[in-house]
Amino acid sequence: MISGKRVLITGGAGFIGSYLVEGLLPGNDVIVYDNMHRNALQYTQCLEHPNLTVIEGDVLDAGRLSKSMTGVDVCIHAAAIAGIYSVGESVLRTLNVNLLGTINALEAAVANRVGKVVEFSTSEVYGPFVYRGSEADRLSLGPTGEKRWAYALSKLASEHFADAYTAQYGLPTVSIRPFNVYGPRQVGDGAIRQMILRALRGEDIVVYNDGTQVRSWCFVQDFVDGLFLTLEAQLEGHCTFNLGNPQATVTVLGLAETILRLTGSRSRILFQPHPGPEVELRVPDVAKARSQLGFETRVGLEEGLRCSIEWYRKHLDVPP
Repeated sequence: MISGKRVLITGGAGFIGSYLVEGLLPGNDVIVYDNMHRNALQYTQCLEHPNLTVIEGDVLDAGRLSKSMTGVDVCIHAAAIAGIYSVGESVLRTLNVNLLGTINALEAAVANRVGKVVEFSTSEVYGPFVYRGSEADRLSLGPTGEKRWAYALSKLASEHFADAYTAQYGLPTVSIRPFNVYGPRQVGDGAIRQMILRALRGEDIVVYNDGTQVRSWCFVQDFVDGLFLTLEAQLEGHCTFNLGNPQATVTVLGLAETILRLTGSRSRILFQPHPGPEVELRVPDVAKARSQLGFETRVGLEEGLRCSIEWYRKHLDVPP
């Protein structure tokens, strides 16, 4: 784990961001730059920590973001509009925030001579069907006009910009492709979050199409540990890493049934047509992260689900 650094996290108040803050705070000065639209930090003990500074700001405000990055050693750029249903509310805003926000973060990093930028991409860049997808695979998205792929495009373009800033300015950059991260404190879109809350409330659980879609689920602490490895690693040029858990692979129907069993819920499973393009298969290859970073997952699916269920039992009123 790095220590003695000044770290700025855009989107640091979000679900994954809150775990990044927790992990970095003991030995680093941490700046959270967030518009506070979704606030998972409120569920932590971090807010009163003397090493934490919270700045309410938007990544589209280039001047405020650059000023906030003064003296920063590392920038973790996690701020984005994420989740396919959130994206559908405004494709234009998604493109602006995800792409222009990344450019603003990279510009600010260059202006402030930041030592490394880690930016969040997405597993959506692999398109609707990928088995053991690796970072070097040819990527193919869906057609223009499908809202889901606008999100993937914004993230893929951000990877290209990160690579370009490395080539142009020598700025060390890393792009991370998360594969279905879940766990306690998740706010916003998330299939596991939604299923658990519905199961605990005795509400019907919706499974789209026939439920045979396949996903690999990564517990949030495993993902965060992998990201921390990128901060420690001495990497050459711009690097891209998949972070996920291919051993925690299950159909969507199997996931729903497991959650019902673990919660003891009597909720029904309802099948409905998916309201747009669907990803039928998504399983990562994490060999690159394993070999270059030493990345290993430790939390199995049932263990992670039990941990999440326990947390949501105490927070049934968690906002969307």
